[in-house]
Amino acid sequence: MTQLKRYFALACLALLGKAEAHEWYTGKTDPVLHYDCCGGKDCHPIDPSYVRMSKDGYFVRPARPFYLNEPQEPEWFIPRERVQTSPDDQYHICERLMTFYRSLTPHMSFEAYHRFRWTCFFAPPGTGSIERR
Repeated sequence: MTQLKRYFALACLALLGKAEAHEWYTGKTDPVLHYDCCGGKDCHPIDPSYVRMSKDGYFVRPARPFYLNEPQEPEWFIPRERVQTSPDDQYHICERLMTFYRSLTPHMSFEAYHRFRWTCFFAPPGTGSIERR
């Protein structure tokens, strides 16, 4: 019985750790479009090698294709005014899988396809347009 209690306690601690790690995304919105950044598991840290800074913003190469079952686009462009400060020294992105429709034959039938779209981007303080506080 004590072994079962130990497993239960470890499971509770693991769940609490995941909730706290995700907690800072909650309540964040895009500074321009005012969309909610996070809908559960939409936000995550990204490798700095996937991020390229420019004078107008950032280019982010996603780890997976934008479209399911289609070739990957090279990068997302994130304008400077939509970049937010991350609470740590990592880049973070929030992305959602969205459904779109395209016409197969003009005005006859439509096909649904899914595409990942970014909703929020967070950069470490002191990078690009983000100033250290």
